[in-house]
Amino acid sequence: MLKYSVEKDELEPSEDLINGDSEIIKDIAAGVRGWAGNWDAVYENILLRARIKQEIVNLSDKLKKPEILEAPFNVVANSMFHQISDRVNEEVGVPLASKIFPEWQKWAVQASKKI
Repeated sequence: MLKYSVEKDELEPSEDLINGDSEIIKDIAAGVRGWAGNWDAVYENILLRARIKQEIVNLSDKLKKPEILEAPFNVVANSMFHQISDRVNEEVGVPLASKIFPEWQKWAVQASKKI
């Protein structure tokens, strides 16, 4: 689903992932209200999760706190992501990244400063 780019030194999504040709991801999506048959929403959520993980790395670097990368913070950050996603999903009908990320980011900045 991902391939490594030597030039960019990063993982890039494959065409199969971008086009929704993953049976495993389709099976997961089938069990989530608002995702069944909506590959754009599924892919947006995958990108949102990647953006959140990148933000955790950015906060760790910015605050010079490597412990932000460790499991205790990530468990709480993931739980908060799910709480926010569930609330947005109830309000809007789908977990919109444009609503979830800013709220999660605000929480993450505050929480990371307490570490």
